[in-house]
Amino acid sequence: MALLPIIERELRVALRKRRPVRRRLQVAALASAGTLLFLLFAKSGGPGARHAGHTLHQLLCLAAGYLVLQTPQLTAGVFAEERRQQTLGLLFLSGLSATEVFASKLFSAALVAFSDLLALLPMLAIPFLIGGVSFNLFLATICALPNILLFVLAVCLLASVLTRDDGTALIVAAVLLFLLCGVGPLVYLAQSRFSPGATPSSAWLLLSPAYGPYLVWRDLGATPVSEFWRNWGITLAWSGLCLGTAAATLKSLWREREDEFGAAGWRAHWQEWLHGTARGRRQLAASWLPVNPFVWLAARDRQPATLAWLVVGGIAGGWLVCWAAWPHRWPSVPNFFLTATLLNLALRWLIYYTAARSLGEARRDGTYELLLTTPLSPSDIVSGQFEALGLHFRRVMRAVLGLEIAMMLAGLAMRNWTGSALFVYGVVWMVLLLWAVDQTRDWQATSLVLWVSLNCGRPAHSVWRTTGLKSWSWVWILLNLQFLSSKLPTFPTGSTFEVVFASITGGLLLVVFLGKWMMNMGKATRAAKKWEQRLVREFREIAREPLPDPHDPRFKKWDGRERFPWGWGVVQEQLHERLVRRLNGPVL
Repeated sequence: MALLPIIERELRVALRKRRPVRRRLQVAALASAGTLLFLLFAKSGGPGARHAGHTLHQLLCLAAGYLVLQTPQLTAGVFAEERRQQTLGLLFLSGLSATEVFASKLFSAALVAFSDLLALLPMLAIPFLIGGVSFNLFLATICALPNILLFVLAVCLLASVLTRDDGTALIVAAVLLFLLCGVGPLVYLAQSRFSPGATPSSAWLLLSPAYGPYLVWRDLGATPVSEFWRNWGITLAWSGLCLGTAAATLKSLWREREDEFGAAGWRAHWQEWLHGTARGRRQLAASWLPVNPFVWLAARDRQPATLAWLVVGGIAGGWLVCWAAWPHRWPSVPNFFLTATLLNLALRWLIYYTAARSLGEARRDGTYELLLTTPLSPSDIVSGQFEALGLHFRRVMRAVLGLEIAMMLAGLAMRNWTGSALFVYGVVWMVLLLWAVDQTRDWQATSLVLWVSLNCGRPAHSVWRTTGLKSWSWVWILLNLQFLSSKLPTFPTGSTFEVVFASITGGLLLVVFLGKWMMNMGKATRAAKKWEQRLVREFREIAREPLPDPHDPRFKKWDGRERFPWGWGVVQEQLHERLVRRLNGPVL
């Protein structure tokens, strides 16, 4: 069969890089040991058998959910790597059809993704056997987990088909998973929150693939079992839709460069709108080629600015749609705060990712080996990257600032303010507006993103490391979500705690922002210059080092603020290989 060689190739790569056999044994060992210890504890004086079975079932579901969430890291780069290395066309030219290529990639990715879950599934029968789980719940559990894993795998393959970079595929997969799993429950919650007189439609919950695992976690509760199976079928349909879309898109990928080169009609207009016109690139070249050619190289593609406009427009459009649906309850002061925060976070992530992608892709494809042989210096590259970020995002930043000023003025007319509450309101908006103004000026953080991306060549990984949002941070946010949802609707109340907290926090942040804006003064400016100078000073050395493999285990222990651990170890390995070749002599 034509599928078998590609499947064998993918499995060999997985065995070499990810070591699934060892991982599967570890999962099985941990699940068995944890289950045994839990049962021994329950028998020696803990809860009864029924309660113990229920608790064990929830713990095993948490472990299975963790394994499902690891799927994007294992499969998001299946097609993205082929596109980046331009080997996808070779597979088609070898006589394989798009269906055969897609099916082989799908089967190989499924074998890798399902191996960990298969090691855990036998343990799920123990809660049912000891009497803590009903048969309906047990059957729903063993059907829901593979179904949700198949859905996540389908979304990851679609994201991989649509992108050329592993990190970008992870981001696209996360966005698609949030839209497909989160929009329905959010609409349901909004209906129950902003339309208290009407009964929210459960159809929104059924459309979410996350609803089935949620019902399993809640032991199905008072929900009819038929509702779970309807959601199970809808989730399976979502998986089929994503796989079908990915397979249909794959057929045209290997000729995408030729199609883009000879595009006409609406495709030509689309390319001009997305990437910019030739006239605009000529104007940019006339302005920057005599000054700093790298500015033209980094800013000639308008795609980051276009994406920023789409994101800001999407957030604003979604807000207006909700306003039209709930005109009397949707506009509120906390809603304005959350919207402004979301706009600032989205713009900050786009700035970071654009900077990291510009340096990371050039580091990966060997562009710097050519650029550094020209009169262009590392300082020109770094300063040119900063200037290109300003050209991309300065107008978007001004638009976001204008939207936030409008929201601030609108919020003043929505309440009868007391003096203390108005003070807290003003401090919050001062922080949000200063944050918006500072988006394209915070070179300290941007320099750190550039440093990490230059070392590892992974843009998304660089942004994730430098933002500091680790797994425990998300756990802390989720644990405090219920508290925030209960206190946020009445904020700000003008209480003594709010006034004191706003005074201290606002004063400190104001000092930091003013310090950044003072030229050659203040600790923040010196810190920004420190990272910029280090990036310039060690640019050539980093560009000459080997590019680390994305699956290198040293990534887990690597401190992004330091050089990737190559250094003298690479020199020793090279000297050892050279000595071995000399001792062995030529092979006759």
